[in-house]
Amino acid sequence: MKIAIITLPLHTNYGGILQAYALQTVLQRMGHDVQHLQPKVEFHPLHPAWKMPLVWSKRLLRKCFGGEWRLPVFEHPHRWIRRYTDVFIYKHIEMRSLSDEEWNASLAKDYDVFIVGSDQVWRPCYALPIERYFLSFLDATGSNPRIAYAASFGTENCEFSANQILDCRKLLQKFSFVSVREQSGTEICKRIFGVQASHVLDPTLLLSKTEYQYLIKDVHPSKGDLMVYILDEIISTEYRIKQFAHAEGLTPFRINIKVENLQVKIIDSQQPPVEQWLQGFMDAKLIVTDSFHVCVFAIIFNKPFICIGNNERGMTRFHSLLDLFGLQHCLFDENQSFEIPKINWGKINLILDQLRKESLFSLEQALNY
Repeated sequence: MKIAIITLPLHTNYGGILQAYALQTVLQRMGHDVQHLQPKVEFHPLHPAWKMPLVWSKRLLRKCFGGEWRLPVFEHPHRWIRRYTDVFIYKHIEMRSLSDEEWNASLAKDYDVFIVGSDQVWRPCYALPIERYFLSFLDATGSNPRIAYAASFGTENCEFSANQILDCRKLLQKFSFVSVREQSGTEICKRIFGVQASHVLDPTLLLSKTEYQYLIKDVHPSKGDLMVYILDEIISTEYRIKQFAHAEGLTPFRINIKVENLQVKIIDSQQPPVEQWLQGFMDAKLIVTDSFHVCVFAIIFNKPFICIGNNERGMTRFHSLLDLFGLQHCLFDENQSFEIPKINWGKINLILDQLRKESLFSLEQALNY
């Protein structure tokens, strides 16, 4: 079958990129032809055309005489920031870019099945317009099967407006199979949208450590053994990490750039390659993070991790994941000190193997419905 996957725009988010890669890989191994439908990327000019020669001249001076030798002179800053992650995306992920006008019912002729993919595709602040992620562009009477695999609301509370609930409720009830990434999502689907939803694994967990290792080629070793991936770092967290690293004899290394921070200089905001990110899990003896997908990959790579709860980005994602594996003790309590969690990886891997089989079976059943 020819399958279209609708997920959040792919750019510099490692978890978003790899969940798309994983779901695509799983479906291809089942024998399907897969494409991710993505909004067309447009890099709008940051300055009027008449001003660009002056902008380029200033950048060139900074590059040559200001010590900013990595500064892009003629390349659009946003394109430069995502250069390495784009290389991975275009190499490994099958995509079809669509303008706003091209998101319409005619797409039904090109695909047999439409799958709304994983990540926070059902969180209105990230998924714009939210109705698209409920397949609003398809004809109401269309016969194409509609599937949601491991969709996430991001939080335990539905953040939809009243009108969005009315519109998306009608759309979701046209789906032949609905599955969500968090246990709390099953309750939201039942209580607010009137549908039964299964609880399945994030797509990244459907692939093994060996399959991710295959992607790591010609990558330099990480510059340490304490992997730190913090999206919303505060001074107290940074201090605790330094204190803990010193006490345990570990060397911290960071594998993310604060691309969301507009105060960071352009030369310091280029996101490292996806392969380098994966290499970090290979090299780490311990991982400290407030990222959902870093917790996921710590489990895949069997690395002890300390999870710092991130309320703004949604705590239910962490609780749901950690509950599945009995790893709630990896969630950091600010009243305690950092310590390396004791984890029985043999037990964890048995749980993962069983959950993986169940999730793959659910997906196969949905496609054969």
